[in-house]
Amino acid sequence: MTKEKKLSFWPFWGAAVLFMANVDFIIIPYILIPIGISFWAMYLIAILVANFEIFGWFYFWKWFTWKWLPHTEPVKDTVALTKNIINMLQDYGLLGTVVYKIRETFRWATSPQFKRSLERWGHFWMFFLGVEPFLTGGRMLGVISCGVARWKTGLISLCIGNAIHVYISIRTWDLIFYLWDRYKEWFILFGIVVILFLVGRYFWKKRRSTNGGS
Repeated sequence: MTKEKKLSFWPFWGAAVLFMANVDFIIIPYILIPIGISFWAMYLIAILVANFEIFGWFYFWKWFTWKWLPHTEPVKDTVALTKNIINMLQDYGLLGTVVYKIRETFRWATSPQFKRSLERWGHFWMFFLGVEPFLTGGRMLGVISCGVARWKTGLISLCIGNAIHVYISIRTWDLIFYLWDRYKEWFILFGIVVILFLVGRYFWKKRRSTNGGS
């Protein structure tokens, strides 16, 4: 832990801010749509925030890969490293949790299959990660790949794809809010039925296991 304490931890607080500035799940549904601005104004603001988020993550992951990791984790997946992370969670609380989450995300994004996709498809892979509306963390995967490879030009393809993604995201949230306003009672009723079903199923299984044990 002595080496870790000599390093600056402020980038991890910046990463926590970037997590909270998520365009898809925070900025669009909880800020931009409720204030009632026009679609294109919303789109422009969302694009600026989303691209700021991409470049912010790029510099964070570049710092994490080339400065933090070499000093704190010269050997991955060791017992000592696991103890260091546990100590960090105890010593730093919320910050330790952020560091742990960052490291797990890094391990996921730098897996061999993603590395092969980047080497094989290059800019097309970055564009796809920017556009895709289904994979949670697609843009994060692209930013980490660019940061690890120190590949700034890859961000261009990622941002172009992200422009399309933001358009899809705004339209999707518009549809969700429209459906909620129109069929709110049905959604609530459906939720109640699902909850009652799950509760009933839980007690039925519990009763069955108790009778079977006796």
